[in-house]
Amino acid sequence: MRGPLFILLVSLIASAGAPCGCRRSRPASPPVFFSIEYKEKVDPLEYFPLAVGAKWTYASTDKTGVNGSSKSVVITKWITEHVITAEYDIPAGKVFLGKFILRDVQYDEPPDANETQLRWFRDTPPRGPAGLWTKDYLVAGNYVFDLFDYGWDAAAQGLSARYRDELPSATPELFFPLDGAHCWSDRVSEERDYQTALLAMAGKGPAPNPSTYYWIVRGREDVEVPYGKVRDAMKLTYTANCGTATEWFKEGLGFVKAGFSHGGSYGEWETTLVHYSSATAPE
Repeated sequence: MRGPLFILLVSLIASAGAPCGCRRSRPASPPVFFSIEYKEKVDPLEYFPLAVGAKWTYASTDKTGVNGSSKSVVITKWITEHVITAEYDIPAGKVFLGKFILRDVQYDEPPDANETQLRWFRDTPPRGPAGLWTKDYLVAGNYVFDLFDYGWDAAAQGLSARYRDELPSATPELFFPLDGAHCWSDRVSEERDYQTALLAMAGKGPAPNPSTYYWIVRGREDVEVPYGKVRDAMKLTYTANCGTATEWFKEGLGFVKAGFSHGGSYGEWETTLVHYSSATAPE
């Protein structure tokens, strides 16, 4: 049974509302609020089908204002293929490495932008699905972490020294089971806010409001993408000073849709799943 702490913190996040433009989801019903409270150990690979040979294809659209303007916008469209090529067992967990194939890049350029302004877009090709999922993964405990472009030391066949130093304060990309907790962030932030919440329940200060720099589980909804209609995908949001990212994840399939809206200058993108083949499925 959920206690007063859970009800208090959920009410604080709910009062902030869902990001603009997102239809209301069926609420999730997690047993705990913070992921660090969840005690049952699960294997993320039961939910996220990472395996050598698995492939996801995404279609992405990016709309970026020239010099931050909403009146002069460059629209970029492209296709990315993400294929898992290697798996390693290391002390920290399992590492999955992948290759990314970028193709069919198209630019819709505003007629009022000059060549100098447009050169940046042409000289900076998109990196994967709108910059999202262009990465390798570390599966550790109930979490999946982004390895970034410096996390894997190929020569040492292990995590880089820099990544090992940063991992204790890294925000996981995913926590499983997705229905298991209301939100997650880096462990330092979760432990701090959890202790603050306990003090608030004892009448010793205000309750935390972990609505920014946290992944928030919003609930499940059906999502239409080129791949088809995906039922009961979990909707996740992450809000920072620069804007809000929204992702939809389906267990057994992976990421099916994502979007981002910049909070300052004009910029937004959307990525949708086009095709998925498992490690054992024929091409």
